[in-house]
Amino acid sequence: MALIVKPLSPALGAEIAGMDLSGELSAETIAAIIDTWHQHLVIVFRGQSLSEDEQIRFARHFGALQQRSRPPEARNEASKLKHPEMTMLVSNIRENGKLIGSLADGEMNFHSDFCYVEKPAKGTFLYAIEIPSQGGDTLFLNMYKAYETLPPALMARIEGRKAVNAYHYESPTREVNAAQLDFSANPHYAQPIVRTHPETKRKALYVNRLMTWTIEGMEKAEGSALLDRLFAHIEQDQFIYAHKWRAGDLVLWDNRCTLHARTDFSDKERRMLRRHVVAGDRAF
Repeated sequence: MALIVKPLSPALGAEIAGMDLSGELSAETIAAIIDTWHQHLVIVFRGQSLSEDEQIRFARHFGALQQRSRPPEARNEASKLKHPEMTMLVSNIRENGKLIGSLADGEMNFHSDFCYVEKPAKGTFLYAIEIPSQGGDTLFLNMYKAYETLPPALMARIEGRKAVNAYHYESPTREVNAAQLDFSANPHYAQPIVRTHPETKRKALYVNRLMTWTIEGMEKAEGSALLDRLFAHIEQDQFIYAHKWRAGDLVLWDNRCTLHARTDFSDKERRMLRRHVVAGDRAF
């Protein structure tokens, strides 16, 4: 079938309209969706009504799903899920004083999922169940364009270098997290600053403000200054699409060539989304 594709911004993102993902899809349709994903980096399907099993079935067309361990604060989450080993609730909802999800409140800086492990995530599926009236938007950033528009001298300076990403963000403030960071206590991995997408063969920047901390082979001050220059370049409006959620949205993004962030929202309103992550390969 021919897809109805509606670009969402000059930077990245497209909606595929008129499609019900709850049923079986043909191989030709799946191939067309994947081609559209590679072209637009972020794909939105509106008006879906998906069970956890249906979301998993669709996500598996893109690869094996990442297994997960639930953090202590989300230990009550399993009661809400059929497959807690691969499904996560992104939620601020509390029942009997206990949080039923993870990544609950507030804003979150730009990042790429699982960039702190040897084989970072390929793609992420997020399905909206309950959405606040304002805020809680997800911002997506085109890292192809961020790389391609670097000044030539800066592009040459980072070529072939690696940066260390670590899972540590106790505070929304980078300075506070930096002061508390202990590599011996947090998962971390050195990734190429410029990575090549295995399907499109395009180059993309692969650093982010939330989890990238040092550059291998550089003194801390020099590396921090270089990272700050990269962050300032990356986070320009011209590279960003802001997704305003509606209940029933399923959004898929490519972690190999995008970053995502979250805007703040009121803790007086409920927010719940269901997440699955497609496992990836080593970055190169």
